[in-house]
Amino acid sequence: MRLKRVSIVIVAALVAMLMISSCIPKDPVVAATRKFIQFIEEEGEPEGPFTGLYLGEVDQDDVIGSESAGGQELQYQLQGINESGYFFYLDEAPGAFYDHPGKLVVISKGGKVIFEEDTEGWPTINGNIVSPLSDRNLYAKAVIWDKWKYVREIITGIVVDWTQVFFRIKGAVITSGLTPTQNLYAEARDVRDLMSTAFKTIMGTDKVKDVKYLSGAALPNWTAVRAAMDDLFTTKKVTDMTLYFIAHGNTNLMNLGGTTFYANQLRSYILEHSSKRFLIIIESCHSGSWLEGLKSDGVIPSNVEIIITTTTATKGAYPDWDSAGGAVDYNPDDMYVEWSGDFLQKLSSFTGTGWPEVTSYASSKSIDTLPALLYKCYTAIKGGSPSTTSWTLTERSVAGPVQQPMIYTKWTP
Repeated sequence: MRLKRVSIVIVAALVAMLMISSCIPKDPVVAATRKFIQFIEEEGEPEGPFTGLYLGEVDQDDVIGSESAGGQELQYQLQGINESGYFFYLDEAPGAFYDHPGKLVVISKGGKVIFEEDTEGWPTINGNIVSPLSDRNLYAKAVIWDKWKYVREIITGIVVDWTQVFFRIKGAVITSGLTPTQNLYAEARDVRDLMSTAFKTIMGTDKVKDVKYLSGAALPNWTAVRAAMDDLFTTKKVTDMTLYFIAHGNTNLMNLGGTTFYANQLRSYILEHSSKRFLIIIESCHSGSWLEGLKSDGVIPSNVEIIITTTTATKGAYPDWDSAGGAVDYNPDDMYVEWSGDFLQKLSSFTGTGWPEVTSYASSKSIDTLPALLYKCYTAIKGGSPSTTSWTLTERSVAGPVQQPMIYTKWTP
């Protein structure tokens, strides 16, 4: 009888051991992944969108760091890590341009957190950017945690089509159509140059094309703009195209390089590239007419995310004003062109300390951060009551108003 009881105890113990062992992940990467997720949950998940990535194994003495968009390299340790393990990255603005918040974490092979550091830049190992951050397909394969459900967790596998849904490659063509013999050429030239620098900082110099007057070069006309877009679509695989135009204009047209460029030409190009997304800013007199001129069968093409025109179909656009009707500009340090100068200042603010406001708005509207950024800049310029609060002095009642910026958004603001 005693032998029987002992046998039962032994069998029960074996069953319990089998049950416990079945709950322990046999794959050490999966075990480390669970530890990483548990650690982030205990620390407190970010309020906005985020993804968790497994970046690979690291060896003892490897140095974990990051590199910012401005090229600044940060090394968080005087020496390398003290034991080997698995490197994870919490990306707090997935799909967005850098710099943006994130967290670097290393889980030891014994299952302990041996390194964790907040970062604003791209993760690096021994000064080299890790490969999953250099290619969108590699990024997709590295994602092991995504609460927005663009991918499934590592235990259930990755949705291959996620890269098409989630990852956007941003590019821009920044155009001034004015030539030296035209009025306000210098102002348009200089604000276009500032706009180009701003978007190159956001997107990278290789993804922003300049179309402007250069002595001895091709004129800055529609042919040049179209060629620039074609090149970015082909060589850089751009999915989201931002177009900025500054030019003289009239109803449904603008002057580019001394030639007439019509709204229906841009509309046709947009419709021909239905798989691409377009974001459009037009700084010209009567630019509001393009909100109608770009329509096809009475509606804006579905692949247009946002259009900002710096005035209505009947009003003008203006160079920088610092006073009008006894009132002064709220931001007298803006330069060259009234609305575009305001926009550049707001762009600097919202890509800096104001970035959480952009990501929060994008999340609330289920849109990408780039159209959200442009929208936040536009609304911040206007303020709560544009006739008195607008940073664009020519929009305030003290100036007429002689200018009235307009907007179209694909989403409901």
